[in-house]
Amino acid sequence: MNLRWTFSFLTLVTFVSYFVNPADAGPMKRPLSFQQVTPKEGLSSDMVYAIAVQGEEIWFGTYSGGATHYDKSNKVFKAYTTKGEPMDKVDNGKSIHWQNLLPYNHVSVIVTDVDRIWFGTYFYGYGGGGISYYQSQRNPPWKRFNTNDERAKKIVSMAVDGESLWVGSEQGLSLLDKKTEAWQGFYSTQDGLSGNFVNSILVQPDFVWTGTNGGISRLDKVKKTWKTFSQNEGLTETEIKSLVTVGQKIWAGGIGGTLLEYDPMSDHWRKIESTDSIRNGGIYSITVTKERVFVCRDNGVSLYDFLTGKWESLTVSDGLLSNTVFCATEDKNSIWFGTDKGVSRLILAP
Repeated sequence: MNLRWTFSFLTLVTFVSYFVNPADAGPMKRPLSFQQVTPKEGLSSDMVYAIAVQGEEIWFGTYSGGATHYDKSNKVFKAYTTKGEPMDKVDNGKSIHWQNLLPYNHVSVIVTDVDRIWFGTYFYGYGGGGISYYQSQRNPPWKRFNTNDERAKKIVSMAVDGESLWVGSEQGLSLLDKKTEAWQGFYSTQDGLSGNFVNSILVQPDFVWTGTNGGISRLDKVKKTWKTFSQNEGLTETEIKSLVTVGQKIWAGGIGGTLLEYDPMSDHWRKIESTDSIRNGGIYSITVTKERVFVCRDNGVSLYDFLTGKWESLTVSDGLLSNTVFCATEDKNSIWFGTDKGVSRLILAP
């Protein structure tokens, strides 16, 4: 599969008070409490690459099983695939054209918007892949898009930017106008991207940051100019899997496990040294809550606590279904983790 999917205490201590109510943070109280969700409970596939929360609704993006919707209020699961729902038992080879739902059943990214949910899929062959959205007030609720001349087909990242949607694929970065529902632009290495495999997108008012297989790039939205960051600018890893905002800072995670912080004064990146036991594991994604940072790795989850400035780790010994953790998403008093064996929901003290 091609889906290759930080912290300095001195830096973070300056804005700990901004994030944290002291009563809400601190080391995890063990033993930890987990709720496990697998195909037995209603997932359409056990390999979960993406999770999105919108109110009482949870969406899980799976490998081969499409998207699973979970209604927390009624405790009901429902699967959405290219084959309709429920999934058809027999595939006659035309399944990617049967329904105007998902472009394909490998859902790599899910992004919430004001009035809809965006889905990015990853397809290796001809005729499938791309993006779609689900809007419950719309009839029909699903809208599927073309692949921008095959440039938005193998989707690995998306980010909402006001009335626009940035879409990262294996070929570069596409821009969709949400009002007209038409593609507005496309960027690749020929335009200034550090790499065409756009793993992560971070939107700011004046800039769009991208983490790629060739480093980090920053687009000035007004000037339409690119700035690329590589080893000369402090990157100690080439492939960047995740970009997140932590207070006034930007953090990056590399596929080899490196955590980095951007210093706007020097316009360079510097390595962040974590101290937990799984700090060398490869990084898939990073999620930031008001109390902690969760670094999802191929050997568990690294946690950084803003209040104490200390690192912890979560593994199967603590209750995770698997140490291969692709993603994490915050919910009310809990964190959902997507793994290769299902979903683990960490219940936090209310």
